[in-house]
Amino acid sequence: MTARDMAWTVALAAALVAFGCGDAARHSPPVDMQIITHGETVDLAAHLAPGKYTVIDFYAAWCPPCRVLGPTLERLAAAENSRLALRKVDIVDWTMPVVDQYGIEALPHLMLYDQEGKRIADGDEVFPALLNIFGESAREVGEAGASIGAATAPATAGGVL
Repeated sequence: MTARDMAWTVALAAALVAFGCGDAARHSPPVDMQIITHGETVDLAAHLAPGKYTVIDFYAAWCPPCRVLGPTLERLAAAENSRLALRKVDIVDWTMPVVDQYGIEALPHLMLYDQEGKRIADGDEVFPALLNIFGESAREVGEAGASIGAATAPATAGGVL
């Protein structure tokens, strides 16, 4: 499957869920997910889910790798709802304050916090950490991370995709 085919597949699946089509949309487990800022500074600690692992996903709507990874993270959060929360940080563009606040240089960028609120992984370290913690449930996220790293250059401040 080409990157373009994967993008279309992800977009179609998202549209079906958004419009309530199909059994998956009617029977999907709830997702502990929030978009916590649109470019403004944010205290991540205030948005961590006590008692759960929390993934912080720094993304932008214009970032193709983010559009691939985002839905896989949401599916993992749904599958592991009792143990995992997803918090999304829309950087909007490279001039926004949250970019400087957290030193974001490429997208997508992930941070993983444990149940007590301690950051345990940052950047590419998050993928193997999720696989270690959630096992088979995180396989799709690990594969998406690997394909993004191998198939595309990241969206960076110096060269936006």
